[in-house]
Amino acid sequence: MPDDFGFGEGPPPEVLGYLKAKGWKPAFSYKDVWGAEHAMAFTVAKAMELDVLMAIRGALEDALAKGKPFKQFQKELTPTLQRLGWWGKGTVVDPKTSEPVRAQLGSPRRLRTIYRANIRTARAAGQWERAQRTKAAAPYFRYELGPSEKHRPHHASKEGLILPIDDPFWNTWMPPNGWGCKCRVRQVTDAEMRRRGWTVDPAPKVPTTDWINDRTGKVMKVPEGIDPAWVGNPGKHRQKNLDDFLAGKLAAVPDEMARVASYDLLTGPKFKAIQSGHLTGHVPVAMLSKDLADALGSKSRVVLFSSDTAAKQLKRHPDLKPEDYVSLQDVLDNGMATKSWDRDRNAVFHIRKDDKWWQAVIKRTTNNTELWLVNFQRTSERDQQRISRKGTTVRK
Repeated sequence: MPDDFGFGEGPPPEVLGYLKAKGWKPAFSYKDVWGAEHAMAFTVAKAMELDVLMAIRGALEDALAKGKPFKQFQKELTPTLQRLGWWGKGTVVDPKTSEPVRAQLGSPRRLRTIYRANIRTARAAGQWERAQRTKAAAPYFRYELGPSEKHRPHHASKEGLILPIDDPFWNTWMPPNGWGCKCRVRQVTDAEMRRRGWTVDPAPKVPTTDWINDRTGKVMKVPEGIDPAWVGNPGKHRQKNLDDFLAGKLAAVPDEMARVASYDLLTGPKFKAIQSGHLTGHVPVAMLSKDLADALGSKSRVVLFSSDTAAKQLKRHPDLKPEDYVSLQDVLDNGMATKSWDRDRNAVFHIRKDDKWWQAVIKRTTNNTELWLVNFQRTSERDQQRISRKGTTVRK
């Protein structure tokens, strides 16, 4: 498969969203970040500094959004990494041993691996999300080989396999299934099945072998034929994270996963249905840091959004679109916070983002057990200063 790719007018929103919603995970080795963590946090082995990770991720998001081929991605990113000192051989401290290690940092080969792995994983996760929405019309996946000169035997044996989208087989064998793997799945309708004379196959067994992670000492069961770092279905990891979030398990979920879940919710169908007035109820839309929740006197960190508030928002701010609410988490994470007038139960957040001021108002219930978004809007610096004078600043 060549490194050129394209999406016409741009990638499907769930593809770019998969990458944009990730948190950050500096790591010494790819073995330090595993399974579901890859679906939640952006990481590059030996990229221990956040500015390096930010540069690589920004270039990847831009390449994915604009359909840039690898050579253009490499040409634009290489000078930045060289300026940051992340190029060629370098010394990196291994956090496991606290010892300095000479290691390969940036190189054309590493950039190609980073580009391929992230682009293909984002596309696979986006495909899984779309399939969950459209499986009533196209209920099957067909495993297909990519344009490699030589295929792994385990992968080649799956060519043409057709199974229902929700078959457990795809929990492990959702491509890509290894470094450099170009396998893919294609969604298939009943009509195509009949036209081509295809039938649903018996689900193959998934034999596993023990693999020891020499960074952690943990023994993992890895399906035969899949590289250990590629075990799992990234799209399904994200869906499970979202389900856990909705089920009220956020208190036990790491912050990075919770933030990813809030992004997935804000870009998903339930939030859009509530925001547009087509569904009653409420949905979690963001979370506060523990320190900030404590400063506001709240026992909860989850911010909820109700259909009643949605109706008021449509009247007060009809210009706001569902995608505008994606800025909410950034406002809560990075904005100035003020405990305000209403018996100290409101917190007002302000932030300047993309040359616009945003304001979010969070109300704490009288028993301190719930947080509700009661207003979200574009505002001005003048309003921000006025409100700040009336309340108590809890974060500058």
